[in-house]
Amino acid sequence: MRKILVCAFFSLFLILPSPVSAHAFGQLYTLPIPVWLYLWGGGAAVLVSFILIGFFVGDRNKSLTYPEVEISRLVTVRFLTSKTFRFFLKITCLLIFALTILAGFLGPKTATDNFATLFVWIIFWLGLTYLAAVFGNLWNVVNPWKILAKAMEKNKSLKLDGIISYPQKLGYLPALIFYYIFIWLELISNGWGVKPVYLASIILIYSFLNFAGIILVGKKIWFKYFEFFSVFFALISKVSPIKITNGRIFLRPPFMGLLDEEAESFTLLLFIIFMLSSTAFDGFRSTIAFRKIDFLTSQIATGANSYQIIESVLLALSGIFFLALYLWAIVLVKTLIKTGFSFFNLARKFSYSLIPIALAYNIAHYYTLLLVQGQSIIPAVSDPLNLGWNLFNGNGFKVNVGIVNAAFVWNSQVAVIIIGHIAAVYIAHLIALKNFPSPKKAMLSQLPMLILMIAYTITGLWILSQPLTLGR
Repeated sequence: MRKILVCAFFSLFLILPSPVSAHAFGQLYTLPIPVWLYLWGGGAAVLVSFILIGFFVGDRNKSLTYPEVEISRLVTVRFLTSKTFRFFLKITCLLIFALTILAGFLGPKTATDNFATLFVWIIFWLGLTYLAAVFGNLWNVVNPWKILAKAMEKNKSLKLDGIISYPQKLGYLPALIFYYIFIWLELISNGWGVKPVYLASIILIYSFLNFAGIILVGKKIWFKYFEFFSVFFALISKVSPIKITNGRIFLRPPFMGLLDEEAESFTLLLFIIFMLSSTAFDGFRSTIAFRKIDFLTSQIATGANSYQIIESVLLALSGIFFLALYLWAIVLVKTLIKTGFSFFNLARKFSYSLIPIALAYNIAHYYTLLLVQGQSIIPAVSDPLNLGWNLFNGNGFKVNVGIVNAAFVWNSQVAVIIIGHIAAVYIAHLIALKNFPSPKKAMLSQLPMLILMIAYTITGLWILSQPLTLGR
């Protein structure tokens, strides 16, 4: 009976459609081989990597160390970390911050032409994410609210230590709520998040909340548990090959920063899960399967905003779905190893292994937006306030939609998804070696995690494989 159920489950992939498309292209691409072969191939790649990692990475002592090369003394690095350059960078960031708000109110009314919309949703949200993955936590330096808070601290009469005590049990829950609202504005708000005037107003409201929160709970607490961009970029930067310790800068293998510490609370795990699930939800909501769900639920719910309510609930449920899969794997790990670690402790210990997957999902789904629609920033920055300027000779610039073809996009998306999951398998194995008494137990503990990674791989590839153009 069990074999029949397994065969029936995997046979579903045989009827999946072959055409795929990519964000920002709207162009259908017929795969050279059936979709199910990509799904099987992706899962097989993760399986093979698991076997190889288990075979070659088995020494509990050697596997947890990694080489580092100090680059602090390089001329370029010394210049980039100098006080003069950092001061110039901070001033530039504040000017861009102010320009973004002004452009929202005074610039073109259409989102595709407005500097504020293009900068926030494409250049900042996507571009800085990928820069953080390569160069480390740049947001910690360019965060305008943190820059202004430090300037406020110079006023000795103004203390930013907080006037109330923050309940530590809440952990990162406030940041998660802000993160959910941000994604809701992006995906479900019916234009609130992309209409320039609304977006500028939202930035002002969030700025007010930042300064009020800093005064209320203190600068340190606010930027650690409330300001969700700080939490997000700090997590993404852990995959960076750049490490900064006591003012010294080192090069290290990518993803190794995920081993330096573990999630301090279960709420941070929830934040990481939502990093993964929100991107998957955005991809899934463009599929035919989601439209069928949307249609069926709309028959039940009535009202002008019923679809927003439904999709808001589904966005939250997407996190619950991915969390359930992860916790199921953790239950199996604890059952197999019979470790003394509590269930929630184990869940926290392995949570950072999900970050490479979240990053891979993000890159696979959105990098085409950065490449294609990101070009629109050129004319927008030439005349951000709609005054007829041509500051950078960008007026009349035409976006090159064909900068990469659909075949390249699909194959690169598949590669990114698989690489992200292989990295996750590797990190999870190292975490197991670090916490379990023997390489054998570490390998055994990773069997449930392997199933989880394969399930995530297949899910990610399936979502990408669905046609994204309406009616196709």
